[in-house]
Amino acid sequence: MRHLPNLITFSRIGVLIALLWLVLQEWTGAATLAFFCILYGSVSDFLDGYIARKYNLITNFGKIMDATVDKVMTLGSFILLVWLGLIEPLLLASIIVALIAVREIGITILRFVATRKNLVLAAEKSGKRKTIWQTTAICVFFAIPMFERDVATWIGADLSLFGTFVRINAYLYFVLAAWLTIGSGYKYLRKYGWVLIPGRTNPELES
Repeated sequence: MRHLPNLITFSRIGVLIALLWLVLQEWTGAATLAFFCILYGSVSDFLDGYIARKYNLITNFGKIMDATVDKVMTLGSFILLVWLGLIEPLLLASIIVALIAVREIGITILRFVATRKNLVLAAEKSGKRKTIWQTTAICVFFAIPMFERDVATWIGADLSLFGTFVRINAYLYFVLAAWLTIGSGYKYLRKYGWVLIPGRTNPELES
């Protein structure tokens, strides 16, 4: 039980590898399995944290690894969606994903530096909201080929109109996720950016 949260965390890396393989396949059912890979990654991200808190298994290593794997899963998924052409236009989508990547990597570095200084940076509500909408956007985007290719084949119907409806929702969630991600990163950096400055202490304690 002690290592279960970390095992769940590391399992998401295997799921991401499986996802990379599945999106390259053209057989019916591959897109559905890819969707469930993403769904598992989302659920397991909540599950490992829940188990760690419930059974008092929280460790600094676990927190760092969970955050790192979460970022790899999220950014890897967004990059994959742009590469597959599910998020268009290419240039604008690439810029937005690049900004999301800068935010996620930057905040991860900030948290790592804080941990090295034995500081605990409180999680912000805006950060939790952006995670929810990032996950929602990714899941809905991966649902598009599942419905248009697999489900349409299985039930023998044209689901292109329904696919358009799903795609519109996916873009709305993506824009919201990007706004929350970049905005929360800016707020977090304003509040905790002093951690990155050598010898600097919390300005709230100085005032």
